[in-house]
Amino acid sequence: DLQDIGTRFYTYMTTMAYVMEEAAARKIKVFVLDRPNPIGGVLMEGPSLDEAAVGFTGYFPAMPIRHGMTMGELARLFNAEKKIGADLTVIGMRHWRRDAWFDETGLPWVIPSPNLPTLDSAIVYPGAVLIEGTRLSEGRGTTRPFELVGAPGINAEHFAQEMNGLRLPGACFRPAVFEPTFQK
Repeated sequence: DLQDIGTRFYTYMTTMAYVMEEAAARKIKVFVLDRPNPIGGVLMEGPSLDEAAVGFTGYFPAMPIRHGMTMGELARLFNAEKKIGADLTVIGMRHWRRDAWFDETGLPWVIPSPNLPTLDSAIVYPGAVLIEGTRLSEGRGTTRPFELVGAPGINAEHFAQEMNGLRLPGACFRPAVFEPTFQK
């Protein structure tokens, strides 16, 4: 019973796959409670995973950054394509629509991670998490993780102006100054 975020690097799907692998080896039945993909089940975006990068933050080769699947769909995919052989039962959802975002489900948001406290943070996570591999802060340690990006010495006004100059569809950048309560 894990809530995925709809993004390849989110490790709950890999945890589920490892449980399935071990359960298959021990002949233990696996039940997966399906959950909505909070950022919808229609769009798949981003480059696929390089085979050499497979690991805990990327279990399945060829998966794009934003995968568009639910945990139940991922469990079935992994079981079949990776030939895990788990005795798998997926307890399906009722009334979920692939085009629905989490706030359209009527369900309460249960924080899946301290670093994803809101649907807004989950929405920006597929792109903003790419900042993690840099020296910039992606806002962890603030109340708005993945919604803030910065580092000491960056002029927030100039940074926001330059980013807005890129005219990225659907994105608006505002200057902000923040100091995380903890670092990477």
